[in-house]
Amino acid sequence: MAAFCLLALAIRVIPRFDLVFQPGFVNFQETDAWYHVRVAENLVRHFPWRIMVDPYVIFGQVPDTATAPFYDWLLGLIAWLAGGGSPSESLLHVIAAWYPAVLAVCEVVAVFILARLVFGWRAALLAAAVIATLPGHFLRVSSLGFTDHHIMESLLVTLFFFLLLRAIQTQALGTSIAAGLTLAAYLLTFHGSAMMVGVVVAWAIYDRVRWFSPEERPAPSLRPLYLAFLIALSICLVFYRLLWMNYTIAALGLGSLAIGGLELWAKLCRRFRRPSLVYFGGLAAAGFAFLAVTAALAQSIRHSAKVIVTHLMPSLFGTSGGVYELQSTVYEQGHFTLVPALRQFYGAYFFALIGLFLLAEYILKRRDLGRALIFFWGFTTLILSMGQLRMTYYYAIAVALATGYAADSLLASGRKTAWVISLCLALLVFAPNLYAVINGDMFTGISEDWKETLNWMRTSTREPFGDPAFFYARYPRREYGADYRYPPSAYSVMAWWDYGYWIVDVARRIPVTNPTQANASVAADFFLAQSEQEAVPVLQRWCTRYVVVDERLPLWPSEQEGIIGDFPAFFEYARARRRSDYLQMAYESNAEGKSAPKMFFLPAYYRSMAIRLFIFGGQAVDGRDGAMILFLQQRGSHQEVVGTKRFESAQEAGRAEAACRDKGCVLVGDNPMVSCVPLEPLQQLRPVFASTSSVLGFGRRGRKAVQVYEFTGAPK
Repeated sequence: MAAFCLLALAIRVIPRFDLVFQPGFVNFQETDAWYHVRVAENLVRHFPWRIMVDPYVIFGQVPDTATAPFYDWLLGLIAWLAGGGSPSESLLHVIAAWYPAVLAVCEVVAVFILARLVFGWRAALLAAAVIATLPGHFLRVSSLGFTDHHIMESLLVTLFFFLLLRAIQTQALGTSIAAGLTLAAYLLTFHGSAMMVGVVVAWAIYDRVRWFSPEERPAPSLRPLYLAFLIALSICLVFYRLLWMNYTIAALGLGSLAIGGLELWAKLCRRFRRPSLVYFGGLAAAGFAFLAVTAALAQSIRHSAKVIVTHLMPSLFGTSGGVYELQSTVYEQGHFTLVPALRQFYGAYFFALIGLFLLAEYILKRRDLGRALIFFWGFTTLILSMGQLRMTYYYAIAVALATGYAADSLLASGRKTAWVISLCLALLVFAPNLYAVINGDMFTGISEDWKETLNWMRTSTREPFGDPAFFYARYPRREYGADYRYPPSAYSVMAWWDYGYWIVDVARRIPVTNPTQANASVAADFFLAQSEQEAVPVLQRWCTRYVVVDERLPLWPSEQEGIIGDFPAFFEYARARRRSDYLQMAYESNAEGKSAPKMFFLPAYYRSMAIRLFIFGGQAVDGRDGAMILFLQQRGSHQEVVGTKRFESAQEAGRAEAACRDKGCVLVGDNPMVSCVPLEPLQQLRPVFASTSSVLGFGRRGRKAVQVYEFTGAPK
C-alpha cells in the first residue's frame, strides 16, 4: 500500500512539477482551479468566512459563488494553520497546488479500506493498484496544480460508503456520526450531489424489497443511514441558498421518508395472514398510483425529463458547448465508439464490466449490503459516464473496486486461470495505464504570453473599484447580492469564456464571461459581429473597456490536424449566427486524386471581430490575392468542388461571384490569414498591448500571441 501511494503521488507530481512551479509563480493547470484559488485567497484573510457572492467573477448582476464551500474551506484551513493565522499568498499557492495530488493518495487508501471491508485483502490490494494508476480524466483532476473539487468528491464518496457500511455492520454510534459528517462534507463539495443520495436511497429500497421476509427475521438495521441522513440534512439546511441545494435537501428528506415508510409497511404487513401478498400488492398499487400521477403530469414531466437528459448527455444532444468535460465516453464525431472509454480506463474498463456482472449475479442470489451498494454505484456511474466525461471520476471508484473483485474471483478459480488473469492484468491494465501516464498530454496552464498580458492588465489599467484592496473584501450578501449596482468606475474585459478566471485572479479585473459559460453568448455575438456598428453596442451595454484576443481564437492550418482553432466554438453559444454563414466545408480532389473534405472561409469569417482584431490588428485590408470562386455541386449529403477560379483583386472576385451566384458559385478564401474581401479600419478599438514572448506568422511583423485593444467609446 505504501508503494501504491508513492506511485500515485509520483505519476501526478513528477511529470508536471516544472509546469506548475515556475520562478515566482505557481501555474495552476486548469481554468476552474484559478477561481478556487481566488476564493481561498479571500478566505484566509477572513477565516473561517468564505465569500458567498463575488462582484469580480462576472460583470452585470453579482452571482452567488459558483463553487460549493467545503473544498475551498478545507484548503483555506490548511493554509491558515500552516501560516499561523496569516499565510502569505505564495504559501497558499504552494499548498493549493499540492492539494489535489495529496487527496489522490488519500483516495488510494480509501478505495483499499472499502474494498477490504466488502471483498477482502487481495481484492483490496488490486483495487488500490488500479485506482493509483488509472489514466484519463481521473488522473487529470487529481494531478499537481489541478486545484478543483472533483478529486475530493471521489474521496468523500468512497469514505462515506466505507463508514456507512461499517456503521451498519457494527451499529456503532460514533461511526454513524462520522458517516453523517462525511456525507455532509460531500454534499457541500458538489452542487449536483443529490445524485449520490438517490443512488443510496435506491440501494436501501432494493435491499428492503428484495429480501422481504414474512417472518420477523433479523435484518441489518438501517438506523446508521437514518442518522447519517439526519446529520447531513441538518447541516445542509444552513446552506439552503447554495445552487441546487434544494434538490439535495429534498433528496435527503424524501429519501428518508421513502425508506422509513417502506420499513413501516413491511412491519404492518407481517400482521396479516398472507404478508407477502399484502406487501407486494401494496407496492404494486403504489407503483400504479405513481404511473397515474406521472401520466396526468406528462406534459410538464416530459419537459423536465428532456432538460435532465440533455444535461446528463450533452454531447449526444449537441449542448456540450465544446467543453472537454462534457464529451461522451461512447460517442465521438457523430458515431458510437468505445475508443473514448478505453482512453480513460484501458483494460480495466472490461474487467470492471465483468466485475459488475459478477456483482449483479451475486446480489440477486444472496443478501450483501456492501456488494449491492457497489453494484448500484457502479451501474449508475457507468451510465452517467457514457453521457459526459467528467462522471468518469465517479465511475473510477467503481472501476477500481469491480476490477479488484473480478480479478480476485478469477484468480481464485485455479492455478492456470490465475496465471492467465495475472498476465491480462499486467498487459491490459497496468502496462497501458502506466504507458498512458508517461505519454499523456501535459497541461500548460497560463502561457508566458497570457501571464505577461494579465500582469500588464493588473498593473497598467485602472482599478474597477478604485482600491486594489477591494479584491480581498468580505462582500456580505446583503450588500453585494443580487441588488448590488456596480460603481461608475467599474468596467469589464471582453475575452472568451476560457480566460475568465485568469482575468479575475491574476489580472484582478472583471470579465464579461467566465468558465461557467454565463454570458458566453454575449462574447460569441461580439466576436462574430460583422462590423463595428454591430460590435460597439455590445461593448457599451456591458461597460467594456478592453478586448483581449489570442492565437486560439482564429483557425490555423495544421499539418497534423488540418485546421485547428476555437473559432467554431463561438457557434455553440451565438444566438443568431450560423456556422454555415462563416465557414464552407466542401469535398475536393487531393494530390492523390481522392475526394477529401476541405475548409474554405466565407467573407463573414474575415469580417468577424475576432479575425479583424487578431489577424489584421483592426487595420484596413484590401483583399488582394485572397479571393477565389468555388463552383459547387451537391453530391449526396455533401457539396463537392467542381471548379475554382482565383482573383488578384477582391473587387473583381466580388463582381464575378455576383454574376454566377445562381449557378452555384460562392466567394471564399482558402487561407484563414488572407482575406477574400476588403475590410475598413476599426475606429473605436485601438491596440494598447501585445505580448512579446511569442510571435505568430512570419518574422517580427507577425501577429503577437495575445493582444489587448481598448474601446475608446467606453466611459472615462
